[in-house]
Amino acid sequence: MNSGVAPVYRPYVVALQLHGQRDGTIELPVDVRKWLPGDALVEDAVSIPDVPAGEYRVRVALLDPRSHRAAIALGIGGREADGWYDLGAISVRNTK
Repeated sequence: MNSGVAPVYRPYVVALQLHGQRDGTIELPVDVRKWLPGDALVEDAVSIPDVPAGEYRVRVALLDPRSHRAAIALGIGGREADGWYDLGAISVRNTK
């Protein structure tokens, strides 16, 4: 039986997005082709994109490297109509 789990063969882009007042996207410097089926952990610091202060939804997607649109279904819940997965809320404050 095929459970729909296989390694990734194309260089998809792992991206986080702050979705809200003005979307900001962060592309993570990882090569998903080196990931095996199962859990993959990325423990890197990321910089918050230049977005206005406010409440945002944190979303994740594997993007097609050419179109930069969400391209791969992940083995988690929360998939939205545009292919991104909602991970929860975050509050962004200006510290200047």
